[in-house]
Amino acid sequence: MRPPYSTILVALVAIGALAARQVPATAESADVALNSPRQVIDGFGGSSAWSGALSDSVMDTLFGNGNNQQIGLSLLRVRIDPDQRWAEETSNARKAHARGAKVLGTPWTPPAAMKSNHNAIGGELNPDQYAAYARFLHTAGVSIGLDACSIQNEPDIKVSYESCTWGPAQLETFCRDDALEIGKPVVMPESYHFDDAFSAPTLADRVAASHVALVAGHIYGGGLAVHQDAITHGKHIWMTEHYINGSDIGTCCSIAKEISDCLENDMNAYIWWFMTWQGCRIIDNGALLKNGYTLGQFSKFIRPGYRRVEATYNPSPSVYVTGYTGPHWRVVVVAVNMGTSDVSQTFTFHGRKITRLTPTQTTATANLATLAAVPVMKNAWTATLPAQSITTFVN
Repeated sequence: MRPPYSTILVALVAIGALAARQVPATAESADVALNSPRQVIDGFGGSSAWSGALSDSVMDTLFGNGNNQQIGLSLLRVRIDPDQRWAEETSNARKAHARGAKVLGTPWTPPAAMKSNHNAIGGELNPDQYAAYARFLHTAGVSIGLDACSIQNEPDIKVSYESCTWGPAQLETFCRDDALEIGKPVVMPESYHFDDAFSAPTLADRVAASHVALVAGHIYGGGLAVHQDAITHGKHIWMTEHYINGSDIGTCCSIAKEISDCLENDMNAYIWWFMTWQGCRIIDNGALLKNGYTLGQFSKFIRPGYRRVEATYNPSPSVYVTGYTGPHWRVVVVAVNMGTSDVSQTFTFHGRKITRLTPTQTTATANLATLAAVPVMKNAWTATLPAQSITTFVN
């Protein structure tokens, strides 16, 4: 018996709704200009501050790059203990170096005896101790094995743990008169919210600026922007501390978007906060969490010395795209889909012929999964980016 018209209409509506869910949304083309270079990438990393000595197996997972259970970090940020208890971080630095990474040392406070309040918390570095503090950092750099040395962690906030207040003029004076004594590339100001006011006087002083290698900051509550003053003065820009708590796929997409934002804003490095400790850890009992795999979508493939190139950053409301080139004609494209629907995304290369790409993907159900290679026809290809996913394409 033929069903009534109303029943047929309901069925057709249901079929149409199902089809609408299954067909990915179509985005505008994402152009990747391989002949339009931007900043050099110095690397991606994390911190071992207060985390003790990390085991070889943990360091292999974090800094190795031999398989998809290793995420290829290339920067380690260690803590410079004010009382010279450096054995654990020296071990971490040595293991990072053995795996090809560079090490940044950051002090949270100078030794208490050098400070106005004779306390590890708060206070200021006494002006008559500037030279002694530079020698202290020199000793730390040699002992721990640092590749770069910061002057101070977050000089612009008052907290209840190790800390020290510095003003912009104090940083300028120290950089001008004493920073050379450190004997390592100097990093400053590591402001809590990457406030350029803390580096501006130093960069405006020709002598002080010549003693600074890297302008760095954190992006708690601000600072996720282009730091043009540092670029104008020829300094590389490092984001040296931030995190977003959680390892669910939605949070991981926010992390991937943040990393992409930093790179799109001409930063040369991105360093995660605690790698192995507290709620922001990226590895737990030796096993990578999804936020660790998310970092790996960048760090495994965009190696130190690669260069970002111009790309259509936001070709659809939920998709963010960055592109990179490396030695031996290597090309990397990272696409983040933060939306809750699949997106059919077309990409187009300009400036070089590319014929084949291999995608690696992290989703709600996959971690750094290598997918089948996709052909690139006439320098263009279309890929379905799953809802809430990070996909890295490599030639």
